[in-house]
Amino acid sequence: MSASRRAAGWRAGLAHAEAVTCLGESLAETALLMRAGISGVGLSDFVDAEGHRVVACACPALPPDLPSRERLLALAAHALAGVHRRRVASGPPPAARPPILLLGLPARFALEPGSYELNVGGRDFVQRLSAALPPDWAGADIEAFPFGRAAGAIAMARALQLAESRRDVIWGGVDTLLHWPALEALQQRDRLLTHENVDGVRPGEAAAFAMVTPTGPEDGWVAGLGLGREPHPVGSEAPCRSDGFAQALASAVEPLRAAGRRCAVWTLDASHEKHATREVQNIIARFGDVLDPATDLRMPLKALGDVGAAALPLMAALVLQDWAHGVARDGLAVLAAGSDDGARGALLLAAREPDAAARAAHRHERKEPA
Repeated sequence: MSASRRAAGWRAGLAHAEAVTCLGESLAETALLMRAGISGVGLSDFVDAEGHRVVACACPALPPDLPSRERLLALAAHALAGVHRRRVASGPPPAARPPILLLGLPARFALEPGSYELNVGGRDFVQRLSAALPPDWAGADIEAFPFGRAAGAIAMARALQLAESRRDVIWGGVDTLLHWPALEALQQRDRLLTHENVDGVRPGEAAAFAMVTPTGPEDGWVAGLGLGREPHPVGSEAPCRSDGFAQALASAVEPLRAAGRRCAVWTLDASHEKHATREVQNIIARFGDVLDPATDLRMPLKALGDVGAAALPLMAALVLQDWAHGVARDGLAVLAAGSDDGARGALLLAAREPDAAARAAHRHERKEPA
């Protein structure tokens, strides 16, 4: 499964991004503390089978004993309120109709694996979130994508279809692994990061959202999108060759290859697991022609914890923030994330409108590997 560049002409911009993470209640705070090397890692109230408290990345603004459903609601409502404030402050009048919210959610909210349909818990959460939206967003249509870390790419494919509509479109996701059934499932598969098991996942939580628009004061542009599926994800007996990521990334970086251009900012959702490290190695080997030798290779989930369905929107928001502050190494960025079930997604973002970026790319002298 892949996305065609011609599907929407890539006339989709991203603006008014906001996020809440274990490092801050805003995108600006999170980005600043990440650059400062501050860690949000701490002991949670959950206790593993060995009697040790689970090390996690929890949002400090939320009570440690707050149930996961309430955590999700608080995270999403807070981040969406931030997007709303930025949208109002931007000046242009809002669309006549309520917005469309494209919402990435944990896979545990799917009626069955790989389904777009929500189970009872998922439907209840969407209903509660709808009631918590800002008043002038009342009646927003919420389309849910319960696919975990790959949800952002699948939701973006839908966003590109809607980008030329006359309604505001909001893209993002929310997730928390501070949920005992999720932690227990990781522990039973020996995938929970502990002092004794360094080959594991550090639980985290976050929410991140941005407006998707074809015109206006954009902070970045969607220049490429790709979807794929890994036939041998983590837990499979057969070795993983990262075919799913290769499929997704090949579609996303098509504009780079067409222009003979390399990208120096890559952000991946790799955790501390050996499986994730091998996937990174496979990606580097397969995409050396578009990977700049001086690439800033980022893996923010190692510091922020596994933020699940918020992964791609959060990584995109951090890139937009770096561009806004002038600290990014490149005006292009490649993002990739994959869910445990094998779903894979990748985005190519540009700091400038794609036509201008393409013209600049043709003028860019191709760098040869050292």
